[in-house]
Amino acid sequence: MALTVLLAAAAAALALVYLFFSHCFQHWDKRGVPFPKPTLIFGNLGPLIRGKRPFTKLALDLAAPFREQGLGYCGIYQWCKPVLMVWDPEMVKQIVCKDFSSFHDRGTPTNDNDPLSLHLFNLRFTPTFTSGKLKLMLPLMSDIGDNLSITLSEDAKRSESHEVDVGVLLSRFATDIIGSVAFGIHCNCLRDENNEFLAMSRQLFHQTPAQFVRSLLESLHPKLSRLLPLKILFNSVHNFFITLMRDTVKYREENKVERNDFVQLMMQLRDQDLANADPLNHMELTPGVMAAQGFFFFIAGLDNVSNTIAFCLNRLAQDPALQDRVAGEVRDVLRQHDGQMTYEALKQMELVGCTALEGLRLWSPVGVLVRKCNETTKVGDLLIEKDMPLFIVLDAMHTDESVFPEPQRFDIDRHSAENRSQRHPYAFLPFGEGPRICIAERFAMLEMKLALAVLLRDFTFSAGANFEADPELDPSTIFPRPKNGFKLRVEARA
Repeated sequence: MALTVLLAAAAAALALVYLFFSHCFQHWDKRGVPFPKPTLIFGNLGPLIRGKRPFTKLALDLAAPFREQGLGYCGIYQWCKPVLMVWDPEMVKQIVCKDFSSFHDRGTPTNDNDPLSLHLFNLRFTPTFTSGKLKLMLPLMSDIGDNLSITLSEDAKRSESHEVDVGVLLSRFATDIIGSVAFGIHCNCLRDENNEFLAMSRQLFHQTPAQFVRSLLESLHPKLSRLLPLKILFNSVHNFFITLMRDTVKYREENKVERNDFVQLMMQLRDQDLANADPLNHMELTPGVMAAQGFFFFIAGLDNVSNTIAFCLNRLAQDPALQDRVAGEVRDVLRQHDGQMTYEALKQMELVGCTALEGLRLWSPVGVLVRKCNETTKVGDLLIEKDMPLFIVLDAMHTDESVFPEPQRFDIDRHSAENRSQRHPYAFLPFGEGPRICIAERFAMLEMKLALAVLLRDFTFSAGANFEADPELDPSTIFPRPKNGFKLRVEARA
């Protein structure tokens, strides 16, 4: 009898679950919005949850059949929650710029008891990387660029085949840059593979069961994510960044130390009378909030920058003529600047910049911009309701054949001034656009140009025995990263 009751209760529970999701999955059908068929419980995220596809690639796959029909949007289900995906440049322009007031939130929850959630991605805090500030920061970055060249040379000589996993080395380079500019410390990860900064990075880029549960709770309702906050997921990381920022600020204040970096910029903003100047958007820059900005820089600038540079080198290794063309520009410009890798010299290297942009097009670190509709708004012919989450699928825009012919071909000339002027201004948005554009765009481009210029000045890259022409991506990571690394044959440039 008890077993019968138990089975009946289980059957009733399953029936209720089925009815609940069936009701939820009627949302797009009722509104006449096309959508891929969802599966029970997971919606359209099954391949992501099973670790079969990275999120950005899954979004591109979900958009594919509707792109073939000439559509610029579709609906999907994140678990049971409806989400609108958009990739039409004109609609994107309206969302991120023209009607920004209706789409100003990213919909990511924050928690006052969880300081690392109070970062740039979630809040209206916009310290600016002006040309003047970047110029002052470049000497800090250039020293690390010199260390990158030295370390790569040593690693290549130690290998009988001169093969090096440049991705690993570039990750250490990016960590040193972030440590220096965002936290004001000398990490020396290029020389010390067991550095604590690197240990922290390994905890961030693979999804754990706790992160998975937090994502599920957040998709059901943003406030539910507070049941499992970042502080629990990344306790050691949390303590590391909070303590580091607090100690750095305290040391500088007590010893009157000034340095041309992000910490100094935040300290200057903190000391301004912003509470009276802009009371609506003012945010107190406590050590926890300042640490959150550095934490965001750490996440956004580590794999994003290092992988983009490595993908570019991987393609240049397959095209010696293009590699020599870009390296030739580097040497020509440096001759005009007495061999010095100055800010003005890097700014002059247009082919190097185009190389980095093409890497961002093909392997967009962001892939998807997340927005939330704050007020019911008509975008094009589509009515977007209040509180609707939106995914702007950059990968779908960046591989549009009508804008980028042969989209999988690595062609840096797509980004020449002439070609840029001939395409829709919102068809290529590697850093987003509008008031929510990535504030570190200039910084990231400067860092990538510095690394590419240093490496192409000093080395040639080619395919070795372990080279992968089209690296297989690791589906368990957040950002595009190859499963087997970036192994290239490295030789000193004559």
